[in-house]
Amino acid sequence: MATLTDNPLLSAGALEALIRSGGEPDWLAEERRAALRTFDATPWPTERDEAWRYSDLKRFAVDGLEPTDGPDDDAVSDRIRMRMTDSDAEGILVHKNGRTIERQLAVREAGVLVTDLRTAVTEHEDLVREHLYAAVDAHAGKYHALNAAFWRDGTFVYVPKNVEVELPLGAFTSADRGGLSMGRTLIVVEDNAKVTFLDEYTSDTFDARLFHGAVTELVLGPGAKVRYLALQNWGRNVAHMQRVAAKLDRDARLESLTVSVGGDAARAEVESTMQGPGSESEMLGLYFGDEGQHFDQFTVQHHEADHAFSDVLFKGAVRDASHSVYSGVIIVDEGAQKTDAYQTNRNLLLDDDSEAVSIPQLQIGANDVRCSHGSTTGPVPEDQRFYLMSRGMPPEVAEHLLVTGFLYEVMSRVTLPKAAEYVERVVQAKLGVPGVKEKL
Repeated sequence: MATLTDNPLLSAGALEALIRSGGEPDWLAEERRAALRTFDATPWPTERDEAWRYSDLKRFAVDGLEPTDGPDDDAVSDRIRMRMTDSDAEGILVHKNGRTIERQLAVREAGVLVTDLRTAVTEHEDLVREHLYAAVDAHAGKYHALNAAFWRDGTFVYVPKNVEVELPLGAFTSADRGGLSMGRTLIVVEDNAKVTFLDEYTSDTFDARLFHGAVTELVLGPGAKVRYLALQNWGRNVAHMQRVAAKLDRDARLESLTVSVGGDAARAEVESTMQGPGSESEMLGLYFGDEGQHFDQFTVQHHEADHAFSDVLFKGAVRDASHSVYSGVIIVDEGAQKTDAYQTNRNLLLDDDSEAVSIPQLQIGANDVRCSHGSTTGPVPEDQRFYLMSRGMPPEVAEHLLVTGFLYEVMSRVTLPKAAEYVERVVQAKLGVPGVKEKL
């Protein structure tokens, strides 16, 4: 059985030093201390825990890793600089090893706030205090408590009532060395407001191992509309764990896309809670593993209110002895009548050495609902591969067409054309399409 060990560097003394370094208010310091107590009292997950039953736990270990306290320098990598130029975003932050190193903010809409989370704690304390830790329970598990106690920086976005932010906002999280890094994003969108946010995690490969823990909290007021994209494209020596959780009020709508293509191992936990009648959540996911990568996906569609809608579509491909896990659950509370919820997971196996595990689940407490779930896992149909190759296509080109066609169902539902094009290029680079990798 795989086991994880505690890290002596994650001590009360280390936490107090972090609190002092940021000059944090008493309420936040107490939240961090309470999270550390939960972290110390909570055992690491094991393979006996259903949520971690098929995970490679050793690859998510944090023992021996020293918490990062900033980068070696404030240089923005050429890769991120190019992405910033190409994104058309009007508000961008760049985080590196737990510190915000650059801000490009040209938000035109009145009252919209975009800043790093440490600054927000000082300058917009009431807003942050009201919503921080509201969507992701700091005491729900070992990794939740770890992030809640030791996050160093992150992004804060606030969109006031009836304001629509026309162009996307975004943040790039990067690293130039190994260690233990924790970041947090808080996005608050009030009544009938609208925003698009892109979270990208990327780095070159460096010598030492990095564990990055990310938490994103999305708070949607009545009638709010949010598009959120998380793209994980770390270097190969990184273990990445991200929790994305949204609270949706009456008639709010969320469109989310979670992409996992980089790193050594990654776990994406995506949860939407429909708290208000008429709320809608569309949760898309895409993953492509090669060269022994390990990807976990875990989704929750929690219907607390009646007449709400949710739809999950996660699709992935694995090759080169890679491993993927998808586990998802639709939860319908007793009073959530007229719920409309769907959950679909599809997996493509590109060789005999790779494995994909899929576990869809339903927990239904109401009697007037429409819910369905389904999953498929299988190899590339040999007749399709043979057909393409018989028309003169080399094997690698045939595989490229089959994989991109398989993933197209997800990409066709992404309503951000530039983001969809970039994700497609990342997948093409992994497939070895000539000339693509140099453009990333």
